[in-house]
Amino acid sequence: MADEIVAKIKDAVDIVELVGDSVRLVKKGRNYSGLCPFHDEKTPSFIVSPDRGTWHCFGCGKGGDVFSFVMEKEGLSFPEALEYLGRRAGIEIPRRKNRGQTTDLYSVMEMAVDFYRAELKGAAGAVGKGYLSRRNLSSQDADAFELGWAPSAWRALNDALRREGVTQEQLLKCGLVIQGEKGCYDRFRGRVIFPIRNVSGRAIALGGRIVDGEGAKYLNSPEGPLYNKKENLYLLDKAKNAIREKGRSILVEGYMDAIRLHMHGHRETVASLGTSLTEEQALLLKRFSDKCYICYDSDTAGQNATLRGMYVLQRAGLQVFVVRFPGGKDPDEMLQSEGGEDLFNEAVENAQPLVLHHIGLFKAAAEKGGQAKAAEELLEGMAQLTAVELAPYMQEIAHAVGLPDYQLASELNRLRRGRRLSSRTEESLAGDVQPLDLETADAETPPSCDPAEMGLLYLLWISRELRVSASVAEVIRMFQDPRLKGIAGALLTGEQPESLEHLWLEMGDHFPMSALSGGASFCDTLSGTDMEKWQKLSADQGRRVKQARYIQLKAMMFRGEASPEELAEYWTLAAELKR
Repeated sequence: MADEIVAKIKDAVDIVELVGDSVRLVKKGRNYSGLCPFHDEKTPSFIVSPDRGTWHCFGCGKGGDVFSFVMEKEGLSFPEALEYLGRRAGIEIPRRKNRGQTTDLYSVMEMAVDFYRAELKGAAGAVGKGYLSRRNLSSQDADAFELGWAPSAWRALNDALRREGVTQEQLLKCGLVIQGEKGCYDRFRGRVIFPIRNVSGRAIALGGRIVDGEGAKYLNSPEGPLYNKKENLYLLDKAKNAIREKGRSILVEGYMDAIRLHMHGHRETVASLGTSLTEEQALLLKRFSDKCYICYDSDTAGQNATLRGMYVLQRAGLQVFVVRFPGGKDPDEMLQSEGGEDLFNEAVENAQPLVLHHIGLFKAAAEKGGQAKAAEELLEGMAQLTAVELAPYMQEIAHAVGLPDYQLASELNRLRRGRRLSSRTEESLAGDVQPLDLETADAETPPSCDPAEMGLLYLLWISRELRVSASVAEVIRMFQDPRLKGIAGALLTGEQPESLEHLWLEMGDHFPMSALSGGASFCDTLSGTDMEKWQKLSADQGRRVKQARYIQLKAMMFRGEASPEELAEYWTLAAELKR
């Protein structure tokens, strides 16, 4: 019987999905590879074979199947792994009843979830069912998201689980009860219950919405041995596969928002357990996708605390987009309104990158609280990002705050140094970094890069005078390759060549060094001083940019799509190019 259950679980559990909960996997032919979770390595030597249902690390030699992976990763015994994987696969594991035997904390949490779900379905759950009905959630919806009901009685859960052999200490450690003067009593009473599971699907905490009685509107489990709110996101266990498939996560504020989006097919949705987003949550999301769309209501999305959380996600390497809804509605309200699905999809399509969202908020804040204060708050937010991340938006930022390019770059650098927010740059400056040796750099020129653009980048790299005196906006326009444009933007906004080189080496990114080497070789073919080479290349590149824009405007004019301003720009460029 046990062998049959083991075989059924192996057939039911997708090993790529299981391992992918903790390892970022990349498809390589028929297999998947990633960095081994059991030892430190920089080059992936960890292989997962979905055909064989096995994993193996060529670095440390460990390997096995779904059971051995869970036992190694989670520190479980085989019976515990059997129960854990059975629950994940929806396969019931027969257990002998032993009322004197205590169970682990995860099992206690599962027992609590089952208790509250049963209460919701029974006669005592009428109040909870009424609330869910008013929120347009059916009994099937409640089942799908494991919703429950905590009775108003003081010791309903405590007494029920004690009868099943759970100890008082376990109930306290799980945060299910509170120690009072006259004994323990239930933490959750008169509330609709939302189970919180970790990325692997194990119940670790509960959230409760008050319906009957007094108290805070929402109450969550306290942090303890199982639960740390900074390291978890509501419904991530259900959303992770959709996040991988769609290449993005949608982050909302509340339980009901997340449930509603899942019901409407947006299965890549998770909810933050509070608006103070953390680096741990960012890294959790980044494990499955590099893009995150934040769907908070308009009041929350504009708060300084929420903005700080968004910058935490961006600093961790996520591309953050902010979704704004008309009329100040939250996602739950939006999707239940007439035409709500279309309005929601349109809002997601029009989502703004975090920097542009913040600039938009700045304009309203400047009118309300004054230009100086709003500008300071805006720049403090921007200073949390690297110069590479800010490079595409420098013109918009400069225009918004009314500073010239060089002064904006100087102010951002001052804020970065003062608040020590750019830890990677700080480590680079403190490290023992050798100067760039172009002769030992990768000699292979990136085939898709324009030699003239690489030459311009190289001249910026070697000349501090150029980096200080050149106009950020004008120079950025000379680069068509977004990779070279990003490096140029970093140099022009204060990043030091030594710190950038150190960062690239740590990341194992060989492209920038290769591009600079190619630029040096190209500049060797030109005559004159470095400044004369810069003047020639920048003039030629400026003319090429104008020619490209002229051709674009000409095509628009012939299609009848050019505005009066674009027509005027076309004739101005035509005259300039004839000189």
